[in-house]
Amino acid sequence: MDVRASIGSLGVLGLRKIELPAPPTTLYLMVGERCTYNCAYCPQARESTGSTEQLSRVVWPKVGWNELKCSLLTMPGSVKRVCFQVVNSPCFLDDLVFYINDLKGYFKDNNLNLPISVSVRLTSIDNLQQVFDAGAERAGLPLDVASEENFAELRGGNFRNSVDFILNASKRFPGKITTHLIVGLKETDFELYNLMKTFFENGITVALFSFTPIKGTRLEALKPPTLSRYRRIQFLRYLLFKRVNFEPEFDDVGVLAAIASPKSNEAIGGDFYNSVLEALQNPTIFMTSGCPNCNRPYYNETPAGPIFNYPFMPGKDILTGIMGTFIEEISENEIRFKT
Repeated sequence: MDVRASIGSLGVLGLRKIELPAPPTTLYLMVGERCTYNCAYCPQARESTGSTEQLSRVVWPKVGWNELKCSLLTMPGSVKRVCFQVVNSPCFLDDLVFYINDLKGYFKDNNLNLPISVSVRLTSIDNLQQVFDAGAERAGLPLDVASEENFAELRGGNFRNSVDFILNASKRFPGKITTHLIVGLKETDFELYNLMKTFFENGITVALFSFTPIKGTRLEALKPPTLSRYRRIQFLRYLLFKRVNFEPEFDDVGVLAAIASPKSNEAIGGDFYNSVLEALQNPTIFMTSGCPNCNRPYYNETPAGPIFNYPFMPGKDILTGIMGTFIEEISENEIRFKT
């Protein structure tokens, strides 16, 4: 019995000899291939002509299931979490439940204690319950497309129903839900802000991706977002995550131009200036976001860069360079962004 695993995961387990500029801290496994859905940006989409070995820009070779499990015993401590990336092919839910159950049993028999996450597109709370009953610790329910106007075209389905399902899932399973948003899918900064604010206020972790054009997909000719734009959205996400009190300023087309001190001049944990200054000194803002110990090396970029989500802690020199890409001006009551 085989399963697909990201090439980086196989490298860190010693199952493939490859160079690892940034080793994965999570073991990434893929369930299913060639999806019944038809997302315009995914190589696994129903009408995609891309390789079934790809998800985003990463290659996922097949490996024996038992061989992979045994490698966890020979490489103890090499990964901190297991994450199943689920392609909605026929029988995907049965397959996913089997893999989680089998892995949890293997962990128990061998005194391993690795949390399990899943990233899966679901529409039923009962199906989500099955995933948690099997032993998953967290579930990523990707929304991907932040634009309500373009949602049906790019991802398929109903935008409002999809958002409501994620919100309802968080009420049913508090503290266990993550969602994914992809920057660069015809959305505005204003739309991203509204969604991230809603999700964080409802206890949902938001993980950011940069759109990556993949050959064989309907959007293979679309350009990624600029690095400057992605940085200000990462910064915006962090402020919302930390519940810093601020007022965003958007231009006429929904571009985030600045953030300002609120009229009350009160921020949770301190005043606006000190809260934002502290945030600007935190390099984790620009690292991969999502479940604990998930660094997803080079899902959005090549190791040569430019790097959108750092899979490692950026040093001070890197952090200084990052600030120069998206900060225009800082004053006591306002930060203006390069747009």
